[in-house]
Amino acid sequence: MDSQRDMPRFLLYLQTLFLLSCSTPSATDPILPKKGASPNIFRHYQREDDSKMASGWVRGMDMSGVAFDKRQTATLVSRRHAVMADHFKRGVGQRVVFHDRNGKRLERKLIEVRKVKADVAVGLLDQPVLSNYKVYPLPRIADPERIVGRPVMVTDQNRRLFFHKVQRTSQWRIAFEYDKEDRHGWGKRLISGDSGNPSFLIMGKELVLVETHSTGNAGAGPFYGSPIIQEILRKVMAEMDPTHTFRLVTVN
Repeated sequence: MDSQRDMPRFLLYLQTLFLLSCSTPSATDPILPKKGASPNIFRHYQREDDSKMASGWVRGMDMSGVAFDKRQTATLVSRRHAVMADHFKRGVGQRVVFHDRNGKRLERKLIEVRKVKADVAVGLLDQPVLSNYKVYPLPRIADPERIVGRPVMVTDQNRRLFFHKVQRTSQWRIAFEYDKEDRHGWGKRLISGDSGNPSFLIMGKELVLVETHSTGNAGAGPFYGSPIIQEILRKVMAEMDPTHTFRLVTVN
């Protein structure tokens, strides 16, 4: 990367962090953690009942649209559609359990599951989720090179949040690397069972879905900013239920 080209972007990122750190944390404000902060989303997780949420910086990260009840994680991209890793997906008839930001449990059932492209599968829920469960937008990125080096929040099968950096992007795929300075929380060595867990860019108060894990170590998987993946995903979702689709958020 050209250091002169990267400098304005780096200064903008520092300014964003400053503004976030000066604001008062609330249930809707993503605040990046300090080094070594606890990564646990839940204080006590229950698949069959309401759960207790952890306190601290994780309260600012809305994970209510991620079903952590099985290792085959499912992530909402509409009120009725959830994406998964195609090589590690749930099947038709299986339940999907979400917990809102107060730990309230919601169960739905998959009535259709279809492959999309590049290790992406999408499932259709029997009913739309309620409005207090998060639906994550996908990124609209004119120049994917501009997100190289940005912090990305990754999740794992143990319901935890970690921060890596974007290493590279391609037409279908995005790959991460560890933040050697370890500025935000901890890095995580992704392993078998983490497949399908989502990763997010933070844009203001938005968590923008950018990847679901296909490989281990720092992580890599399908790039949800790819116009080709978005086009195919939108088509498949419309065939399943044309009244729901995903939303795009511009990432500069």
